[in-house]
Amino acid sequence: MKTINYLFLALVAVLSFGSCKKDKESFEEKLLVGTEFLEVSSKSETYNFDVLSNLQIQVEADANWIQLDTIAYDKGKHKVRFSVHKNEDDERTGTIYVRLGTSQEREVLVVQESGKVPVFYVKEDGKGDGKSWSSATDLTNALEKATTNSIIYIAAGTYSPTKTIRNGDQTEESDKTIEISKNITLLGGFDKNAQVGAKPNAKLYKTIFDGTLASGKSAFHTVVISAPYDAEASVTLEGITITGGNATDRSTNTTINGVKYSRGQGGGLLVANAVVNLRKVAIINNRTSTDKGTAGYAAGVYAFAGAKLHLEEVNIDNNSGVNNGGGIWLSEASMTAHSSTFNNNSAKGTAGGVHGYPNAMITLYNCEVLGNSNTSYGAGVYMRDNSTVILVNCFLTGNKSTSANGGGAVMLYDASNAHIISSTIINNEVVGPGGGVYRRSKSNNLSIYNSIISGNKQASSSADVDAHADNASIVPTIKNSVINIAVFGDQGTTIVGQSFVPALMLNADFLPIGPGNPAHNYGLDGAALQSLGGTFNPGLHDAVKADFSGVVRATKHMGYKIN
Repeated sequence: MKTINYLFLALVAVLSFGSCKKDKESFEEKLLVGTEFLEVSSKSETYNFDVLSNLQIQVEADANWIQLDTIAYDKGKHKVRFSVHKNEDDERTGTIYVRLGTSQEREVLVVQESGKVPVFYVKEDGKGDGKSWSSATDLTNALEKATTNSIIYIAAGTYSPTKTIRNGDQTEESDKTIEISKNITLLGGFDKNAQVGAKPNAKLYKTIFDGTLASGKSAFHTVVISAPYDAEASVTLEGITITGGNATDRSTNTTINGVKYSRGQGGGLLVANAVVNLRKVAIINNRTSTDKGTAGYAAGVYAFAGAKLHLEEVNIDNNSGVNNGGGIWLSEASMTAHSSTFNNNSAKGTAGGVHGYPNAMITLYNCEVLGNSNTSYGAGVYMRDNSTVILVNCFLTGNKSTSANGGGAVMLYDASNAHIISSTIINNEVVGPGGGVYRRSKSNNLSIYNSIISGNKQASSSADVDAHADNASIVPTIKNSVINIAVFGDQGTTIVGQSFVPALMLNADFLPIGPGNPAHNYGLDGAALQSLGGTFNPGLHDAVKADFSGVVRATKHMGYKIN
């Protein structure tokens, strides 16, 4: 991995030490530039790179489409800022010269992507130019030549990383990854023998990105999305399976565009500071380990540094971690998921299934969080440090923690929030308190509407919805819901004479059954739920007025699904 940051620190030390020895040694001019190469978008954008010197420097560009903010900088550490004009033609290059007097000069090559938007066709054995199925190219070539908004069509097959992550260590085989550095679309699920007009079918034609390398080793991350944030563009993956990654050695990282991508985070997918759409994507059977040092985090997905994820029909399942985070971890990032699963992930630590920490925003519509396991806080959904989760029409069951810390299905820690709407949380198990929902440390806010949280297993001194002593004074909002055997009405108080017995009042699919079942009569219909959704900012998706299967709620049935 590059050592440019260490060189900066070293030069700072040299400059500081040298100032104390001016009388003993002759003055030596020093100049260090943070990069030799920058790839920039075809759009009009602003960029920068670091410089460090002990004398004034001059900067100059040899291309008129590169506009420098200034041409002179005093001694010290600075960011050289420049903007590029929009490119509507082929890829072009320019050079920025950084000069220290007449004795030293550094060059920064600026490569601006083509303003044209080519489409590529990819097959496992592709050796062509990628302009058609008959002349398909390989995945690495297509990713290199793609420009913003390009579409890459990918035939069925298994694709493994062949190229080292940007700024990675060429001698470290596991630094190879499938890196998506531009806001483009990758569409898999085409027949191996696809011809003109072929349509994708991801179930029939499996397009697999596998982190298992030719030597048998595993990539630290099967896929890395390092595309820059763009309000007008995004990365889209559709019809692709991501598997075989092994995040390890968390103490080392690669820096791309000023962001540190840890080797030990996100075995399947690692993404930062980008808008990402995942549709019909499976992220399965990835892991973290201690194979190369510090144990990794987040076996399936790690999204951080302002990343925004949008999921539709995505399966983040069967990922396993030797430390915190089994399925997906959002760190200072957000995710909205529809009709997706976060099932059967495991972690030897916190957060078996879904983790938000810190400052994460997670909204799940019509999703499953099933069968996740861990050995510490929050087996199903664990939100920590100013994070928020909204669950609408969600089904959480079979999540299990062997820890006495608490939180089988949902756990809140350190000033976090959960809003649970029209969801069913049942048969989750924890050795400690709160098999359904548990709140601990600082003030954590909880609201529950039109939901069933019952039949969970926890310590005998606890209950399905519980709180640590430090949260005892924070009264949750519970309306039109069943909690254990109690039935709550419109006013947020228990209804006298009504009780709920899960063993008798739920069928094998955990749907309310039987005459006199309060889960049939004291919930909210679609109109009331839509009105409730309008009180959120931003308002909730129209899915709030229907159930897990998309059936509009014409009656006052509680829980994730009405029939």
